[in-house]
Formats: sequence, structure tokens, C-alpha cells
Amino acid sequence: MKFKRITGLILILLFTFSLWSCQKAVSASGYVVDSTSKLPLNNVLIEAFLNHPSPDAFVMRTRTNQEGAYYVYTQPFPCTGTCPELVVQISLDGYQPQTIKNPHNDTTYLVKIN
Repeated sequence: MKFKRITGLILILLFTFSLWSCQKAVSASGYVVDSTSKLPLNNVLIEAFLNHPSPDAFVMRTRTNQEGAYYVYTQPFPCTGTCPELVVQISLDGYQPQTIKNPHNDTTYLVKIN
């Protein structure tokens, strides 16, 4: 009986330590272009959030480069089973903003506001 309790405790501790030691980061990338001209848009604001856009879920902010490319990522965090979604908000003055979930080298076409 005592052996089973000790074995059970050891298994629980090993499982707990394995969760602590497992780290993962989530990333997203893409390109932003004008929907009419199909030309890349430079200096577009990119904001990343975990699961939903809100201040408490904010991850990072960056801007697109001259090719319209961006890359966002999280810091490594402990594994908890499934990966959270990385939600990206894309905005530029004069264009309709867009929200994209888990972009992976996706192209986003921004539409000008008339």
C-alpha cells in the first residue's frame, strides 16, 4: 500500500515537472498589400494578441517593412496542451482594418476607405 502511494506521488511529480520544462512560442507572419494596386504596404501597424484582441491578451506590436512583410511571436510559455491562437490586427490610416487568426505567410489585402 505504501509502495503504491509513493509510486503515485512520483508519477504526479514527474508529470508536473514535465509541464514546467516544456516551453513553446507561437508565431505568425504575412504580407500586407493594397487591394487595388496589389503593391506592398510599408509601415502598416501590426498588433498581436493571444486568443482575442484585448489589452490583457496583448503580445507585441510591429510594422511591416518595405515589402509589406511582418513577423510576430510570443515569448516561450509553459505547455498546457493546445496552442493558443495568435490573433493579428492590421491597420493603416486610410484603409479598413482587418483581424486575422494564425496567419502563416498569408497575404492580407487592405481596402482603401473612400
